[in-house]
Amino acid sequence: MSIKINNGFEKAVISYNPAKYKTKAGAAKGLHKALMSYANKKGLDTSGLFIKSPDESKLCNGYKAWWVCWEGFIYDWAIGASFQVTGKWGYTEPYYGFDLHFVS
Repeated sequence: MSIKINNGFEKAVISYNPAKYKTKAGAAKGLHKALMSYANKKGLDTSGLFIKSPDESKLCNGYKAWWVCWEGFIYDWAIGASFQVTGKWGYTEPYYGFDLHFVS
């Protein structure tokens, strides 16, 4: 399975299946790994691609949730992805257009 990102100007297909994970931590780490893999295959800059634990996230933005961010990716990628990144573990919400919080 994959998630499809399309903002009307740019497109990407990320090989990632959020339904296979049992926890928010696993789903967040899986998405981070999938985004890193995509970036490496395409030769994209990963300096703005990171993952933060709930405790680290709370210190940065005030929300205690797993947080996956890629500031240098497709504009507003997280908005379209948020509707696809769900599972028994919960769902995601974009914080801005370039990052997702894993919540339930």
